[in-house]
Amino acid sequence: MRTVVGLLLAGGALAVAAGCAEVNYTSAERYERGLVVCLGGAGGMMMECDRVREGLASGGVDRAIEIFEWSRGGVIADQADVAENRRRAGQLARRIEAYLQEFRGRPVHLVGVSAGTGLVVWALEELDGDDKVTGAVLISSSLDTKYDLTRALDRVTDHLYSFSSVADTVLSLGVTWTGTVDRNGGLAAGLFGFSMPDNAPEHSREVYKDKLAQIGWWPGDMILGHLGDHLGATSPLFVRARISPMILGRKPERTGAPEPVKADEPKALPVSGRLAEGRRTDLMRRDWRAAAAAAAPAPETRKADRRAAKEDKPRFFDWNVGGGANRPVDESQFFTESGRLP
Repeated sequence: MRTVVGLLLAGGALAVAAGCAEVNYTSAERYERGLVVCLGGAGGMMMECDRVREGLASGGVDRAIEIFEWSRGGVIADQADVAENRRRAGQLARRIEAYLQEFRGRPVHLVGVSAGTGLVVWALEELDGDDKVTGAVLISSSLDTKYDLTRALDRVTDHLYSFSSVADTVLSLGVTWTGTVDRNGGLAAGLFGFSMPDNAPEHSREVYKDKLAQIGWWPGDMILGHLGDHLGATSPLFVRARISPMILGRKPERTGAPEPVKADEPKALPVSGRLAEGRRTDLMRRDWRAAAAAAAPAPETRKADRRAAKEDKPRFFDWNVGGGANRPVDESQFFTESGRLP
């Protein structure tokens, strides 16, 4: 009995200690160092900004981290009511202006998830006068892939980062049915990234090139808790490794992920993206066939190789169950080269 009581008292003491150790994300000291504002997705039910805030704090972001509550509680209503969403975005813009007036020169970053990315972009467009933020991060954006980001990019002094995933079924199925948050139709940018608007003027091309960086999901992100799903990029581990360095102006921790792609550069799609593309030009096919024919060994050489393989058959089963493979595997080669496996 005494043992049980002792365990209960110890558990209560640990709970109190954990409560006392809870981080105050909006302390006066944090506001002195800068501001990060996070906006969740439609419905406001998935606690994504709480995970983002946890990941940022563990990644060394010691600035004030606010959660801007904009949802009315309904997923469809939040996704479809452009007028109300733009009104809330205007409120966010006024909040940023007030902070910049009181804490001039401090860094400010906006982080949006799903439909919240629409409000982030619209708030940037609404900023008054010469006010600008340091940067912004869009996660699984449900804005249309061809939404014109020029005005928003003009209000960012560093970069606007966009995280996408071709495996995001919420965007590929749900948003395709409900419509993008800007109601322009088409595909959501959180699937394949933002595209340059049609007939874009030179200024748009310049700011897209200089300030827009797009990062696609790749299988190696699974080790950080990002499985390619809609909210995978809000995993605290992923936020710590990938997004915190962006907020702090440092390079992300190296885990073999592809570098961010600027808007004017060709996108190196991950394996799933290449499969989803599903088409190749006739010219590329001809080039591949010509290269394959030139590199193919002579028939006599192929026969000799087959005979050698039969004689050396045991080498194909050279694995130790429970002990791993005899040959070393360089994990950095996983999907870092187009079409190559280790």
